[in-house]
Amino acid sequence: MSIESSHDPRRALVREKYFSLHPRPLERWLWQQGLPQAAERVFWLHWEEGMKRGDWCSELSLREVARECCIDPSTVTRAYQVLKNLGLIRREDPGRDPNNPFQQAIAITEVRLPRALLVELGRAPDRPRRDPGRPQSASERPAAVVAPEQGTEASTAIAPRAADPGPEVRLDRARSAALLRKLSDRERSEFFLASRDRRSAMTFDEPTALSPEERGWVLEILARISTARPEAARAASRPVALAVDLTKPRRVSALEAARLRRQIAQLVGTDAAVALFREVLWSVEEGALRRFETPLAVNIALKKIREGLWRRPNRMPPQWLRATTRAETCTAA
Repeated sequence: MSIESSHDPRRALVREKYFSLHPRPLERWLWQQGLPQAAERVFWLHWEEGMKRGDWCSELSLREVARECCIDPSTVTRAYQVLKNLGLIRREDPGRDPNNPFQQAIAITEVRLPRALLVELGRAPDRPRRDPGRPQSASERPAAVVAPEQGTEASTAIAPRAADPGPEVRLDRARSAALLRKLSDRERSEFFLASRDRRSAMTFDEPTALSPEERGWVLEILARISTARPEAARAASRPVALAVDLTKPRRVSALEAARLRRQIAQLVGTDAAVALFREVLWSVEEGALRRFETPLAVNIALKKIREGLWRRPNRMPPQWLRATTRAETCTAA
């Protein structure tokens, strides 16, 4: 049956149903490690969930993983141990569920790439970046530089100035270098002194090898150099960029939030950690600590808690809540 047939169920399966694509270097590396089939299923499940979320983290209970992978929950626990030993996942236990102290919160699982695989990634072939079906525009085609032939005028090596489409299109570096190579020793010395003193004019030899149009290009290069601002002055006038873009919303990842909640619980206990965790999280995402990088902001908050200097943020809404992790009953995992 032809693959183009609209009645072929295989065509409907490929065109209409969901399917997953695994990166070839990672998939081959997993095969080389001789991973058990159950461990490979668990890894790809967390890989797809983390890719959907965008932070490579996932929150799946043991029952969900066992159901999706069609294996036993105890097999999932053994698969986690194998994947941890290979450096393919990292799990962060957030502790007890704040809403139910008798239940364990779901661990945050982050998929990772081992160092041994990173060494091999450089040898793996890359996909072509440009769309083959898209025609190449005229601006993407490299400009042809015509070298002057023996016995012809040297001005043919430089694009005519009349063809310059506007002030934004100038001589490129290769053409400028070819133009300056035509200067004599005295003209080259004069050009150097004029550019050093930021002058827009220079004198040419009486029997110069440059055409009038090429001399105009040389003077334009000097004019551009004379009006350019020095790099030191440009750097001094450039506004200092903040380490964090305050115009964009900040969202602490699930793995970082779970680690933060566990660290606060170790400092003040489980009962007091619930409200304190919300205050610190709001301050890092929306409050005064938002102007710092996330690791630095967390360290500042933990230091204040240890020293007993932490106070509830003044602008924090009284009923502010953030989506918390789901919970599951404690199991052997």
